[in-house]
Amino acid sequence: MRILPTTMTDTDNAVIPDVEASRSVRQVELCVMQTMVDRTEDTFDINPERMIADTAYGTGALLEWLVEEHGIAPHIPVVDKSGRTDGTFERADFIYDDNIDTYICPGGKELKTFRRAYTNPRIPKADKYGIIRYRAKKPIATVVR
Repeated sequence: MRILPTTMTDTDNAVIPDVEASRSVRQVELCVMQTMVDRTEDTFDINPERMIADTAYGTGALLEWLVEEHGIAPHIPVVDKSGRTDGTFERADFIYDDNIDTYICPGGKELKTFRRAYTNPRIPKADKYGIIRYRAKKPIATVVR
């Protein structure tokens, strides 16, 4: 088991306010980052404006924690799992039709934001994170794979 130091660095002042040694496992490193941010805020009353890290830290949960709970702007590449090798369709395989606000899957089925027509259109379609979800009918989703 490898134990590696994770450092928090104030790049503006070339100072390392915190260091934590941990196993080289992504889940542990994510917790270490959260611990270091909280500890630096508690110990030095330093509240980072930005966080820079590599792709290993680009998970939705950590990015949400940085932005929503601490107001920290993440400069972290997001883990991209769009290239699929497990037989399912890739994101790039879907075609968007702007005229009817629908995605068409490679199997020719439609993915819509809502499955029924509302008298008063539901707005906003996006959830609290700004994500608009397009879904197929459940029977279709289980057949087309």
